[in-house]
Amino acid sequence: MLTFYEWVVFCYLSAFGRLWFLFAVALPIRTDAYPSDNRAGYLGGTDLVTALRIYGTTTELPLLAGLLAATLGREGDLRADHRYLAKVHARLERDSGNWLRVENISTDPKKNPIIFGRHEVRVFHIKPGDQFRIGDTIYYALNEEMRLARRTVAEILGETQNTEIDDCLIAASADADRHIVLIGEPGSGQARLGQAMHWASTRRHSQCIPVPATRTAGSADLQAIRDARDGTLLIWLPTRGKFDQNFISNVMASQTKVRLIICASSAGKVDGSFPTSITDGAARVTIPPLDARKDEIPVLLDRWFVESRSSLRFETFTPQIQSKLRSHRWTRNLQELQAAADHLALLSHYRSEREAERDHSTTRGESRAWRKRMKLPLPLVRMKVPLPLVPKPPASSATTRKRVK
Repeated sequence: MLTFYEWVVFCYLSAFGRLWFLFAVALPIRTDAYPSDNRAGYLGGTDLVTALRIYGTTTELPLLAGLLAATLGREGDLRADHRYLAKVHARLERDSGNWLRVENISTDPKKNPIIFGRHEVRVFHIKPGDQFRIGDTIYYALNEEMRLARRTVAEILGETQNTEIDDCLIAASADADRHIVLIGEPGSGQARLGQAMHWASTRRHSQCIPVPATRTAGSADLQAIRDARDGTLLIWLPTRGKFDQNFISNVMASQTKVRLIICASSAGKVDGSFPTSITDGAARVTIPPLDARKDEIPVLLDRWFVESRSSLRFETFTPQIQSKLRSHRWTRNLQELQAAADHLALLSHYRSEREAERDHSTTRGESRAWRKRMKLPLPLVRMKVPLPLVPKPPASSATTRKRVK
């Protein structure tokens, strides 16, 4: 028979034993959503490869969703008619960690080698942004974000600049730690291009924070560096002078772990504000001005008309309006053309100068002022010509005789 004190000690030890057992069991089960020690590996991980693209062309070879393996060749699942491509040249198989395993399965691998990393290889693994070559054709892997970003990149760099578009997407995804320099005139879409490149890389899991241009030391917000940790800083350089050097010295600290996308009007502005340790290894993308690709104005306008659910199209404008839009000097590049698309969509409803003068709303007033600066006569669109009235054919004699009867 236990005494009172022995009973108290037994209950105490029993309760402590149960608590210790629960703690020991629950400890290994508990996991964090984003463990701090694995966060770097999570951000540096690979994305799922969803397509191959032939470098410098408009040809894209998509991988079917849920398909674990596919073949590349003239008669494979991914078909391309190239000189050095065998009927079934390579096998592509999804591997652990979202890598894509590529194996040369041609009948004569020595005669039909695959070059990866400047070496002939039989089996290798690729991730989004990686390239390999068969003969004189280069293939590179894309994830879904790169495929979605391509439309924005093509709109800013030019629809026909396939090589520059591919270089931009590869630079965005292949090495997420490499800094990027965007050179372009005002209004050329540098911010949109920088955001597209951020979302095409594994850094899209963190923030992309814009940093306005500033020259005064200590004026740039250092909190942006902390907020963009493991993400991207979109830095605008001032037109005159150097960027805040105090901010740049904090960015260069190793613990920041951010990618820089630097927007400037010239390469000299970048070299004057940043040290060579950043500028020498950075990928440089030059955005052509709109005046250098005026033949794409109809395509751009029609795309924006469709996005705004407008029935207006470039071919519906009168020849005089089309000539004015093509010959205008777009000093603000895409930004000015985008504003012109909005004005054109509003002014296309007016059929005469008198009808336009009757509308005194603010938005329509701004559109009228823009039209006068552009010297665009109304109407902007071609008037629909009514069809001529066709007289009814006379009744035949047979019908007349029936009526007489």
